[in-house]
Amino acid sequence: MDSIGSLGLQQGEGAPSCPQEGLPCPSNSSEMVQECLQQFKVTGAQLRQIQTSLLGSMEQALRGQVGPAPAVRMLPTYVGSTPHGTEKGDFVVLELGAFGDDGSLSMLSTRFDASVDQASINPGKQRFEKMISGMYLGEIVRHILLHLTSLGVLFRGQQTRRLQTRDIFKTKFLSEIESDSLALRQVRAILEDLGLPLTSDDALMVLEVCQAVSQRAAQLCGAGVAAVVEKIRENRGLEELTISVGVDGTLYKLHPHFSSLVAATVRELAPRCVVTFLQSEDGSGKGAALVTAVACRLAQRTRI
Repeated sequence: MDSIGSLGLQQGEGAPSCPQEGLPCPSNSSEMVQECLQQFKVTGAQLRQIQTSLLGSMEQALRGQVGPAPAVRMLPTYVGSTPHGTEKGDFVVLELGAFGDDGSLSMLSTRFDASVDQASINPGKQRFEKMISGMYLGEIVRHILLHLTSLGVLFRGQQTRRLQTRDIFKTKFLSEIESDSLALRQVRAILEDLGLPLTSDDALMVLEVCQAVSQRAAQLCGAGVAAVVEKIRENRGLEELTISVGVDGTLYKLHPHFSSLVAATVRELAPRCVVTFLQSEDGSGKGAALVTAVACRLAQRTRI
């Protein structure tokens, strides 16, 4: 399948009901879930297209090209370590979160992504971040579950107040539900704690929903890393690049499969780059501290 469109099912479409309950039969329920989740499957061709778009955005940002603001922000800086006042050379701070704000991710955007975006504090902004960040993945899953419940596929078709509550489905639940050590009975216990009237079939379908959302996020993350390391390799004129990448974030650290999916995607898209992923501690906090230190130093020089 070379392209993914929005398949948003309308209530009652293609869902023959079981005579006694008025709900979709189990076999039809599974088919409806798979049809809905097809939207989250990303092909190799699409990942390569995203990588190419990211490379183009980076080149535009590095050139300081006049025109519409580039989707990728690249700012010159001199932070290579804790600032000491003698820094030299050009370094780059890369912000990928806004990638896709120009519509370059529209081929992968679903109705559920649109719902999360519209409910956010910055609609239409940071589209890439909203598809990969632990801040948003739980909400994407929640909107899918609401949709499948409205079709009578999940939770006996019963819409609960808890499930309609924003941010009630935490991203940490994806990590817990997808854990290889958890049996479906334990997955069911997690969902019952949310007050959801589920069956064993429901637990399996929720697991499939979580897997689809987290896999897409990891693949898109990998495409971003692949674009960066491939750009570095090209700029250095190397046949092969060996590089280490520091990674922070609870999603990467705690999810049982996220890190391996990111690494596999990078290997697929940047085969001439040997990338080692190293977990960093409090990367955001340290980054903020370094930027603050530089700002203070520049302010002192200005006063002098």
